[in-house]
Amino acid sequence: MIIVVEKPVSGAPAHAWFAYDAPDLLRKLVTGEAAARLDDDSFPAEMGALAEAAEATLHARGEHRIYTDESAAMAAFERVGDPFWEGQGWRARLALREQLIALEVLADDL
Repeated sequence: MIIVVEKPVSGAPAHAWFAYDAPDLLRKLVTGEAAARLDDDSFPAEMGALAEAAEATLHARGEHRIYTDESAAMAAFERVGDPFWEGQGWRARLALREQLIALEVLADDL
């Protein structure tokens, strides 16, 4: 499972979401002609280009972090001194916490 945390430049609240795997992540981020190629037989050969398109989409939205699995996301959540969490980043950390609870990686013990 891949977990993404976003801090939008638009002023919208920070949020976290997940994808089951790399193709699912790309389906959630890539649009237009690139999205049509996801179901094409040449998909594996075009994975690099599609990944770049997905990264460009996330970059345009604002700051973000991609965690390749639940343990990486949990470790990031526990790194209180990470500059990503500074300032309004606490909202992103809270969004990650809520996503980890929803995925039953973290217990809701508040």
